[in-house]
Amino acid sequence: MSAETSCAATPAAAPVAAATLPAAARRLTSRIVRQAAAAAVVAVLAGAAALVHPWRHTMPATDSAAPRTVIAAAVASYHADRLPGTAVPAGSPPQLTPLALRLTGAAAGQLNGVPVTMFAYTTPSGVRLTIFQSSQPFPEAADAHELRGPEGAWTLRSTGVTVICAQRTHAMLLLSSDAALARRAGAVLHAI
Repeated sequence: MSAETSCAATPAAAPVAAATLPAAARRLTSRIVRQAAAAAVVAVLAGAAALVHPWRHTMPATDSAAPRTVIAAAVASYHADRLPGTAVPAGSPPQLTPLALRLTGAAAGQLNGVPVTMFAYTTPSGVRLTIFQSSQPFPEAADAHELRGPEGAWTLRSTGVTVICAQRTHAMLLLSSDAALARRAGAVLHAI
């Protein structure tokens, strides 16, 4: 009888083992799906971080709304050929004599809430170059192109004006409708 009991117990145990196999497979499948989903989330976040550049070294000027508005204000000031204030700058203007530029104006003031000193130059043919200097970094524009990585200069073109932000401190902007003049001035000033 013990052999019959043993044989009878074996067929009854088979359905129990078969019933637990799909549950184990479901748990394994569920764990694999959760791991794949977590990996997908990590990949999406890494891709977003690469596009957004949250590690940029250039900090916003005074508030989070400042990045685009400070650069836009600089470009608008260039187009209007307008100084940012009426105060006489405390420092000397950048020396651009190798480029035959003539200093035509200088003022200290505010550019959209950011304290700046502006120097305006012209070439003998009348092409203008404007330099904004600040004690704090200018924010990098979203559509800027980095020239040599995050510590290097960056540049952009906006409404016919080339903007170059100086390397390292990012506290100098050079603006001109002549891109080659802006680059030459940037080279003379060791900004690029």
